[in-house]
Amino acid sequence: MLSQSKVDYFNALFATKLVAGNSVERRPSKWKCKLSDTLIGDYSVTPLASRKMVKSEGYQMNTCYRDYIDQCAELTYCLFSIRSRSGERLATLGLTCIGGYWRFDQCFGPSSTEVLEETRTYLDEEGDLQEESYATELYYIAHEVARLMNSDSYCQ
Repeated sequence: MLSQSKVDYFNALFATKLVAGNSVERRPSKWKCKLSDTLIGDYSVTPLASRKMVKSEGYQMNTCYRDYIDQCAELTYCLFSIRSRSGERLATLGLTCIGGYWRFDQCFGPSSTEVLEETRTYLDEEGDLQEESYATELYYIAHEVARLMNSDSYCQ
């Protein structure tokens, strides 16, 4: 059985935690994103604006995006699901707020595969093996999302 002094101690502790509100111990489960669901070309871009959405994306894409939930709740990081028009998940984009602007941080496909650059290998006229890298459509989509996030206002 707890003594009255312990009960008073725990009551004061819990009252302090509740007053703290949006502290590390109690983060919101949903937050706002400047950019709503958007179609860009043949791609659907969906902001991941809740704990449930981030966890689902992490599970479906086999990645560790749940590690960013606290930063997303603080509005210093934004995650987006990039999908085909039919809804197939293609990539997850992360933007970070630095110096008042949203900056491209990362963009990976399922199991953290590279989706922004492709490499072509070919034989040149002399028979030597050549490699050429080029940006994919998702590269341009990711940077367009960053541009849209920075239009007419700053991040926190």
